[in-house]
Amino acid sequence: MADEVKIEDSILGDFKTLKGIKNDEMDDVFKIYINQAMQEVELYIGQDTLPDVLKGIITQMAEAKFTKAGSEGTASSSEEGLSYSYNSNDIEQFYPQLNRYLDNLKGSDNRGRIVTFD
Repeated sequence: MADEVKIEDSILGDFKTLKGIKNDEMDDVFKIYINQAMQEVELYIGQDTLPDVLKGIITQMAEAKFTKAGSEGTASSSEEGLSYSYNSNDIEQFYPQLNRYLDNLKGSDNRGRIVTFD
């Protein structure tokens, strides 16, 4: 178990790789965003621990939270012709994937199926 990498550390590594960060100076700040994202997803899916399959969603949510830092409560902004818009709810864009995960837990196993009503 000592060699087992905690999911938070794995997500932190992915997050830093995506951002091109090589040092540990901001790790504590990044971990706050990662933990916030993890708590939101855990609450939504009703589980106390996250499966590895949801790591990508957590990484993307943490990245969005980091990018939005200092602009909380702002819907959009623009500067010198460049405009930014922010989601007010970081998890909302991941509802389809999270709902698919929950459906698969219930046994629907609807991955990749096409249904037609001819």
